[in-house]
Amino acid sequence: MFIDKNETADVAAKTVPFVKYTSCGNNFVIVDATEDSVLAEMEWSAFAPKATSTTFGIGCDNLLVVQRSNARTLDAIAKDRNYWDAKPDLSAADYVFRMFEPNGEEAACCGNGLICIADFLRRKHGVTVSNIATEIPLSSPNIISIGSLGYDGSWVNLGMPRHTPTQLVNRDSLHPLDETIDIIEELTIQFRRDDLKPYTDDSTLSIKGYLVFTGEPHLVIFPDYDFSVPELANFIFGATPEGHAPEDRRRGLGAWLVHRIGSFINSRCRHIFPEGVSVNFARIHNLDSVSNRCFERGINRETLACSTGALAVAYVVQQLFSMPITNINLLPIRCREEDPDAVINIQQTENGWVLTTKPYLLFEGQYRMQPINVVAPTANEYLMAESEARLYKQQLTLEAANSSSIRKRLMTKQ
Repeated sequence: MFIDKNETADVAAKTVPFVKYTSCGNNFVIVDATEDSVLAEMEWSAFAPKATSTTFGIGCDNLLVVQRSNARTLDAIAKDRNYWDAKPDLSAADYVFRMFEPNGEEAACCGNGLICIADFLRRKHGVTVSNIATEIPLSSPNIISIGSLGYDGSWVNLGMPRHTPTQLVNRDSLHPLDETIDIIEELTIQFRRDDLKPYTDDSTLSIKGYLVFTGEPHLVIFPDYDFSVPELANFIFGATPEGHAPEDRRRGLGAWLVHRIGSFINSRCRHIFPEGVSVNFARIHNLDSVSNRCFERGINRETLACSTGALAVAYVVQQLFSMPITNINLLPIRCREEDPDAVINIQQTENGWVLTTKPYLLFEGQYRMQPINVVAPTANEYLMAESEARLYKQQLTLEAANSSSIRKRLMTKQ
């Protein structure tokens, strides 16, 4: 361990070995707890803000922990977490998948995270196919399969989409489309009077959405059809349906709209989604290709990609439009701004929906636990910071205009 000559060594400090992965721009810190762990069960929640923080930690979307599926793991979870009435039978699983949000809360599932875990297990333990338990915080965890194809990528079989569990949704404001999808007919997003000028005179936006559970709750929205102001759809996707190149202002407004809508639903609609919901914005290109943007719950912001969201979009497209989809490419358009080849392939099989993409090992290291309390921003805090930044920009613009006007008057007098 390196110690500055002017610093007293903290011999009690823990170091946490980790690796950092990315899959379609979703990036994760993975800690291997399959054999032993330097952290106790409740310390994972305390470590998550440090792992995800870009200022006092490593920096990532989520902390992932992989454990053996055995009595010791389940006993520790049952003892310290109030998840289950009785310990579930996970004897069919080889491993347990855990994912923690920046605020320390445990999420249910993550497709890209599982794909990264599949590659990690191949590299570290020589395991190419395994069964892994997910959805640990729910009353009935789910066991799925994952695998690695080496250079050709990794895959996860997320099973079949399901009705969203009752602990994650209040259906009083919804009605069922079928046995798996719920419809929310109208959500009204309120904007300030000039927020959408000069793009539209409207200050409210009504949207329709389709709720489905793919390991995480996802609300799927098709802006081309489900926005009361459909012309805003082109800003969401940064281009027209014909694929014309985006303008900078269109791209910027699209990011702001995704964040505004996702934040609004996750902060103002807790009576419907008590633990939040991920919000997907989808555009259909053809039977083989659909674009997607996702605002993720828990993280409270848009990520570059989301595989459980990609499956939700593919499934809703199939059910809603009666499209015979068995193989489709989901295009994570935020990731594709940096990696034009990024794609999530989704195939429907007899045993479930299989997602395949390429994860990348970025680096490995050891994190030295610091005595710093890192607090993740809430959705409201993100909105407040966003509003402050916008007001500051408007102030600068006004000051620049006034300065220009003063200079012109002085030159005229001269």
